[in-house]
Amino acid sequence: MRGRRWEDGMYDVIDVEFTTLWTKPVRLAARGRDDQMIRGPEEAIHFLSRGWPCERSSAYINAKAKCAAAVLHRVPIEASRAAFVTACLDARLVLEQV
Repeated sequence: MRGRRWEDGMYDVIDVEFTTLWTKPVRLAARGRDDQMIRGPEEAIHFLSRGWPCERSSAYINAKAKCAAAVLHRVPIEASRAAFVTACLDARLVLEQV
């Protein structure tokens, strides 16, 4: 998406990225819930914050931090995916890496 900004009497185009996606999504099946497809760090943060079905371990904390950093372009996006997968494996969620 592109926004506009006023500068010195002229408009400049500013690129704004609202959704960042991983190269491959991650499919989860939390206990007692329907399968869920997580496609990027924003969706992972939402799941970690609102849908996490178990205790919050150090892997969980790392995943949440890496996903937030990926959204801000501070770490490679695939590093956030790896951290998220590790947290899901640690939580023993049924996991399929599509």
